[in-house]
Parts: sequence; C-alpha cells; structure tokens
Amino acid sequence: MASTKRINFDVTPEQEEELAWLRAALGSATTKDTLLRAVRVLGVLSRERSRGAHIYVRTADGETARLVLPELESPEPVWKWLTGRAHPWRRQMWIKGRRLMASAVWRSMVANEMSEEEAAEDWGLPLEAIREAVAWSEANRQLIAAEAVEEKRWLREHGVAVEPSHPG
Repeated sequence: MASTKRINFDVTPEQEEELAWLRAALGSATTKDTLLRAVRVLGVLSRERSRGAHIYVRTADGETARLVLPELESPEPVWKWLTGRAHPWRRQMWIKGRRLMASAVWRSMVANEMSEEEAAEDWGLPLEAIREAVAWSEANRQLIAAEAVEEKRWLREHGVAVEPSHPG
C-alpha cells in the first residue's frame, strides 16, 4: 500500500483567488488536482529550460514570441545598484532608492545616443549604477519587450489609449 502524507498550509485571500482562477483555467476538480497539474507542467518547463531550451508561444495575431517565465530563468547576479520590486507581473530591475526602472535609463541612453558618462550626469547617478542598468537591460531585452506588450494590454483593458492620437 502506498503511503501518503497530509500537507496543510495557509494561503492569503489573494493566493486563494489565484488558485481558484488556476483551477477554473485547468478545469481541475479539486485544488489538490490543480496544484499537482501545475507542478507537473512547471516540472516539464523547468527541465527544458535547464537543457537550454527557450519556450515560445504564438500570439493571437500569429506572431511567435518567447515566453519568459522569471521563476525558470537563471538566477540574477548580485547587483550593487539594482533591486527587484514586488509586482504582479513586472520582473524588471529598478535603481535602488529611486522609482526608476533600469530599462528606462537604458532606453533613454539609446534614444538620445548618450554615453554612460552623459547618462550618469543626466540621471544624477553614479557611473557604476548606469553600467549595471545597461548590463542588465541588454541581457534582458526579451523580458523588457514582453513587459511592454503586457503593459499595453493592461492599459487597453483598463480603457487607456496607448496609441498616439492624431489631430484632424
């Protein structure tokens, strides 16, 4: 006879909502079945990522996009000037002590054709902070692009115009 073990744990109301959503999305009969199915799916994805594979999805308009699952990506290096922030879907790094995404610094540099030194002066940041923002952003271009798509989707969903309006 196979032995079983009872596992009990507390969940917040938000976590309970997430589990209920996932249960409905997977069509599972119970929360236990939902969790076990999710573990199996993540196990397969994790094994593929550990072999160096990338996961792609076909978008509704037929384009192929890399699916970035932060929980399955390689661990981040230790940063002196960058930090993560709790957010439902955003996984970008931020400049410590500032409400400023590393990618915003990098995109500004690219758009304005600035050197690292010019960006440090422009943003009032140490050169080392700029270098970390650039290194992180260049290594995470796909994540930055994926989050831009998600942000546009969220804005549209909440009735915010995301395309520039043209007069006349």
